[in-house]
Amino acid sequence: MGKTTVSTNLATKLSEKFRIGFIDLDIYGPNAHLLLGLPEVPAVEQGEMLVPPKVNVDGREMQFMSMAMFLPEGVGLAIKAEFVLDIVKTIIQFTRWDCDLIVADMPPGSLDVVNYTLDLVAPRAQAVLVTEPHRMSLSDCLRLYDILRLKEVELSAIVLNKYNLFKDAPAFEAEISRFGAPIVKLDWSEELQSGLQPDLFEELVEVVV
Repeated sequence: MGKTTVSTNLATKLSEKFRIGFIDLDIYGPNAHLLLGLPEVPAVEQGEMLVPPKVNVDGREMQFMSMAMFLPEGVGLAIKAEFVLDIVKTIIQFTRWDCDLIVADMPPGSLDVVNYTLDLVAPRAQAVLVTEPHRMSLSDCLRLYDILRLKEVELSAIVLNKYNLFKDAPAFEAEISRFGAPIVKLDWSEELQSGLQPDLFEELVEVVV
């Protein structure tokens, strides 16, 4: 659905105005560091806390944490879900963040991690729902919206990714507008496939802050 593309570009654009922390919470398959063009930069331990490295992306600085810092490239992670939740808690609560805002890239199709993360950060958090505007994704959106409502997490924006590729996109947009959140339409483009394009996310930044 493009969650990593959206979250990485959003964090990068926000870092022009705010001190940003960016977390890749896809524990099994982290790849936000690849989109950022970063090498494997290790986190530093300071007592019982982790200190996230500051990374520079085209002159924009942010703190960044990812399982990629602890897992060598090409090595799979075969651990049970409860250990994944422990990792999530460590990254969020036992990391010495020095920032105004934290952007988290959530894993795909892993509601246990989503639920647990929302329990850790609600009600201070806001959510950006990223989806493609077609019928197959609507049921997933409805479920996620219901979870956000139950956790009392504000839905600050809905991103309709690859809007120009789906003929039924206007109908989907009309249906999902009942959620009451601002809708940001993001067209597919070759630019977004080749690397970061944070200037394309100015509208989303204005919505979420």
